[in-house]
Parts: sequence; C-alpha cells; structure tokens
Amino acid sequence: MIGMDIAREIEVFLAVAEELHFGRAAARLRLTPSRVSQVVRALERRIGAPLFERTSRTVRLTPLGQTLFEEVHPAFQQLEEALHRARRAAGRDQQGVLQVCFANSLREEVAEVLVRGFVETYPRIPLVRYAYPSVQHRLWCDQQRDDVFVSWFPDEPDALDLPRVQVGSVILREPRSVMVGAGHALAGHPVVNIEELADHDLLYPPPVTQRFADAWTPPVTPSGRSIHRVRRMTGSYMEEAATIVVQENIAHVTITRLPLALLRPGLVLVPLTGLPPFRLASLWSTFASGGWIREFAELAGRIGSRAGWLSTDGA
Repeated sequence: MIGMDIAREIEVFLAVAEELHFGRAAARLRLTPSRVSQVVRALERRIGAPLFERTSRTVRLTPLGQTLFEEVHPAFQQLEEALHRARRAAGRDQQGVLQVCFANSLREEVAEVLVRGFVETYPRIPLVRYAYPSVQHRLWCDQQRDDVFVSWFPDEPDALDLPRVQVGSVILREPRSVMVGAGHALAGHPVVNIEELADHDLLYPPPVTQRFADAWTPPVTPSGRSIHRVRRMTGSYMEEAATIVVQENIAHVTITRLPLALLRPGLVLVPLTGLPPFRLASLWSTFASGGWIREFAELAGRIGSRAGWLSTDGA
C-alpha cells in the first residue's frame, strides 16, 4: 500500500529531478526549499541511499536516482491522467466556460500547445482565448476577474509582491535579451552582460509592483554599478517600447524569442547574460469564480515540464 507520505515524497522527488534545482522545485510545488529538502531526505532514508548529488552550485541525479526517475515518472503521469479521466467521467467537465488571456509577446506555437492540451483533456469545456499586452498583471490584482492570464514574470512569481492573485506552476523559462535599435552601440555585440548596461540608458516601464519592476529592470548590476533607468512609457504595450527603443536610442530588457509581429524594422535583440530567465506562468484573481482556472494552470505546468520548456534550452 502506498501511503500519502510516499505519494508526496515521489511528487517532490520528480519535481527536483526535472528541475535539478531545489528552489525552482519548491516554487513549482508552492513549498519552501527547506521543506523540499526535508521531503527528499525522507525518501532517501526510506530507500536507503542518496538520490541526488548536491554541491553549492549543482544538483544531479545519482545513478540510482536516475533509475528511479525513469521507472516512476511514466507511472506518475499515468496516475494523473487516470484522475483527469475519472473527473471527466464524473461530469465535472459539463459546466462553465474557461477564458484564457495570453500575453501578446508569447509565441503562437506555445499558446496553441497549451490550448490544445486543455481541449484534449477537457473536451466538453468551452475555452475562449484572447490576447493582452504582456505586463498587465495589475488588472488581475485590482479587479475581480474570472479569466486567467498567461504571461511573463521576471523572477519566481511568489517573490514579486503581487497582491490578491494566485499563480500556477511555471510553464516555460525564456532567456533574456536586450532590445536596441540598429544604430545602438550594443547592436553589433554577439552577447551583452548585465554589467555593460550600466553604461547605457535602460527603458524603465511602469512598474507592476516595485519588486516586479526591479526584477525586470534592475537598479544596479550584480557588482553594484548603478543602471540609469529612464521612464518614457505611458502604458504597458510592447509596441510602445519598440518605438521608444528605436527613436530614443534606449535599451530595453525583454524575452529572447518575441513573435515576429512585434519585431519592427530597426530593432535588434542581443542575448543578455547575468540575469535569470523570465518565467511564463498562469495568473488569476483570488476573487475569480471560474471553476476551471486552476485545472488549466496545473495542466499548463505539466505540459511545459513534459515539453522540456523549463530548461532555457527548450521551447
């Protein structure tokens, strides 16, 4: 008999094995890193051998951990899928409409995979999708909305002081780039480090929260050099940012793989190092009454994990 403790230990083990990072696994499971470590140690004691090799910089599966992952992971997925089928058979999917808002800076192929995954899992739930500018998180913080917003976060969402909202598991991680005009001094660089941005004006969009803004566009570099952040935007529209970047010779931190529709002539995206990747996740109001938001958010996180989107080399 598999008890609840073992089921939880397996769930935590699989998250750490996929992330190879205790902090990211904790954020994904909405636990503290110390709790994740405790649960992993409990499973290792139960088995009688280490499952991970840990250093101050890396986490790797031991050969035994890799074998356990390969054997348990498919079974865990089958269990999740069986539970979803049971919920459908019980008639849970016979009510409601799910409204999903995707950030307009998200590539269409990613949104399509998420929509298709939900429709295939819950075929009787109507899903209505639409697009919104990427940094509109305040709308969900300040309004009693019944839709879910799939958008970007510059750090672990729980660390960004967003009030009155809930956030689902991370779906995708995206490396950062710096957007500049073709005539900008950084435009010809193969890569830019965050330290170099201290020598240039950096666009400072209207903040969602202060911590959110500082995580997106930091006030100082890791070495302590001040970054000159310039307020020019009147809204949160990517199109406005692109215009300012070209016309005023200002740099802007953004995701690496923008939709082609947002890449106007005269723009250059240069890979940016020294900052963590952006996270894509689902956001919804704590006042939302939509019954299928949480199911969508949980499924989207599983889809991203299975697709390899949690690695910045994926997607």
